[in-house]
Amino acid sequence: MKKINLEQELGFIQSAEPNNLLKAIMKKRLSPKGEKALIKRGLTDISMFYIKAYGLSPISKIEVFKSNNPLLVSALLENATPETLEIFLTHGEYNSVMRYLKRNDVPNYHERDLIWSKDEAKILSYMEHHRLSPFAKLDIIMRKKDTLIQKLIVKNKLNEREKLAIMRFGSYESVMLLIKVQTTVKEADRLRQMKLIRFGSDKQIENFIRHQRFKAEVEEFFYQYGTFSALVNYFKHYMIEGGQDILLKRNERNEILNYLSKHWLCEESEKLLLKRGIHSEIKAYIKKHYFHDEQEVKFIQRGKHREIMLYLTVHSLNDKAQMELLYRRNQEEIMYYISHYPLADEAVEVLNKCGTDAAWDLWMQNPLGEEKEEFTISPKLKKKKHHSSPTHDFLRQSAAWQKLAPY
Repeated sequence: MKKINLEQELGFIQSAEPNNLLKAIMKKRLSPKGEKALIKRGLTDISMFYIKAYGLSPISKIEVFKSNNPLLVSALLENATPETLEIFLTHGEYNSVMRYLKRNDVPNYHERDLIWSKDEAKILSYMEHHRLSPFAKLDIIMRKKDTLIQKLIVKNKLNEREKLAIMRFGSYESVMLLIKVQTTVKEADRLRQMKLIRFGSDKQIENFIRHQRFKAEVEEFFYQYGTFSALVNYFKHYMIEGGQDILLKRNERNEILNYLSKHWLCEESEKLLLKRGIHSEIKAYIKKHYFHDEQEVKFIQRGKHREIMLYLTVHSLNDKAQMELLYRRNQEEIMYYISHYPLADEAVEVLNKCGTDAAWDLWMQNPLGEEKEEFTISPKLKKKKHHSSPTHDFLRQSAAWQKLAPY
């Protein structure tokens, strides 16, 4: 890598093709900010190579522990120095740190026996005369002992991670005490919004959403801990890009299934739905909605026979998806499709190569896919010349408009 300034280095790290990035770092170590950018980019294999080749600066280690990438965390802890362990205790994800502590003797956490003893009187006495380490404070909060949490608020200066933990796990009384004792005016407003998300009624939250948007730093909290229905309304009201992805990632099964049965996803969210590959979710979605063209092709390429057959009972396929269906050479799927729907010209050529004699004979008997009395063809519009009509033109325009709206 030729000599470049920091701005150029960061730009290269963020945009370079992985192979080019790997070649560059094989020749030269990155700056600390460059290392941090590399970790943030999320290329695990390249980051692993870099850690083994050079190690990481302290600020980059913080980024690894915050990201909680298991492979990178394990690589850093494999031969951890006291400094690295201190960073891990201060910035690591709680459950990840606890697993490590239970397997290893970590002298940096000298309050461990006391905190884990669950003797509240002894812990309160210790807190009266000693300053707790960062992880000891977090450990107390995560154990949800309200008396200890309130003592912690009164006796200690808490950092952002500790305050957020109280907002997640503390009682209403502890949260109110935190806002009263440990916040500036600006920070108090942010924490009050979090308090509303955690303890407010659906009606109170809906009223807030109608009049204002949550502060940027509060939105992430809302995405994780807000109610599903409030999130749906919030994403609709403020047209938030990627909102559907956030809903899918929350893993609230019944609410997700209900949502998928009622809402057409944007193309990116369909991509995530297929990547998740959860049958119940895909089933709920395809019973009511068809995929965008590219995702429909990928749906057929996944090759899940039961899901494909369910889809075909409700929807026809776009031209490329038809061809993929025929390439599968699943004769049950082929016979069903050509019994119900017309084929594009390119698909007819594929049928000639991939279909059985019986399938070709059936197609020749009904080459335009004319509707039969016992079948109901889905109103889904496909781009075929023989489907063109004023009604279909109107549906085409409607579908195009819907693609612009994320919900």
